[in-house]
Amino acid sequence: MKVLAYRTAVPVLAAAVLAGGTTAAVPAAAQSTVNLHTLICYETEDWGADGDELYLIVNRTKVWSSADSVDCDHDTPRRVAVNRKAKTGDTVYLYDADSPDGDDFLGSDIIEGSRGTLVFNEDDALYNLDYGPA
Repeated sequence: MKVLAYRTAVPVLAAAVLAGGTTAAVPAAAQSTVNLHTLICYETEDWGADGDELYLIVNRTKVWSSADSVDCDHDTPRRVAVNRKAKTGDTVYLYDADSPDGDDFLGSDIIEGSRGTLVFNEDDALYNLDYGPA
């Protein structure tokens, strides 16, 4: 499930999330802890040798960033270990850090159930994030 369909609204959503905006909540009793296992890159947002400098936000908090830039394509996907905890119902946002211009929003997805795959496919990028029981 995608939170936004139009790129023009992405800065507004990102600002709301980072500034404490609300997202749909799952009752605490229904939440279970999951492990965000592996981020799989199929297509980067940045073209060329530099790759993407990635980070994940969960509940308005940066929970992970890549130690190195990630470069890939459909013929040579790249797997990057994440190993961070989250809960069912949490919305996970993926960004590419850019300087001096603003960071690129690569997508968001909601953790549904105890096992699955989140898909991030905004701004011509394609990443999957596998999660499962903690």
